[in-house]
Amino acid sequence: MMEYDFKYTDTSKVSKAYILTNSKDNSYTLTMHEKDSLNFKLYFSDLNGILSRTTLDKGSFFKAESITLNCGIVSGYYNPFKGQTKKYNFINKPDTLIDGEYYPHYILKWNNPKRERRKKFGTAHFIIEKNTSFHLPLLDYPTAYEEWKLERNIPNGIPKEMFMEEYLKKKYSRSYKLKQFAKINKYVIIPAECDYANIKNK
Repeated sequence: MMEYDFKYTDTSKVSKAYILTNSKDNSYTLTMHEKDSLNFKLYFSDLNGILSRTTLDKGSFFKAESITLNCGIVSGYYNPFKGQTKKYNFINKPDTLIDGEYYPHYILKWNNPKRERRKKFGTAHFIIEKNTSFHLPLLDYPTAYEEWKLERNIPNGIPKEMFMEEYLKKKYSRSYKLKQFAKINKYVIIPAECDYANIKNK
């Protein structure tokens, strides 16, 4: 479980976000953002075909070893970005200096400069925490995950920082800054009777 300071835009207030992962399987994540002082907005994404969104009170989340997603909040997911990988590339950048230390840094960006300029596509940045190579890349963007499966040319590791950089502007959105992480045992349970396989995205 990773705890992040999250900002949706440069001018947004800082809020807490938590991302739960399997360090050996990066096809699914459980992400929680603060909805208010008592509740989380919970988003479960399995890029192999399942999505779920719900609200959960903070106390229940931290106490529970398992979270059961009832069938009413589970939907099937078809990844529409598998065909987009030829348009993007991961690029390893020079290590980034933060507080006197260097950290691995890579980006995901459009590989057609003319179209990138015309559409003003942004660039996704990932700066990696040291000594976390035990963890596969955290890529909850479907395009990033599909591109990683093809290239596998970026370092493993937990993101120290993640953010989107707007095209030709020094503006950033969906910014995550790591505060701490810890190994935990927590399970997401999807009941076997949920017939999500033939349900389109909600």
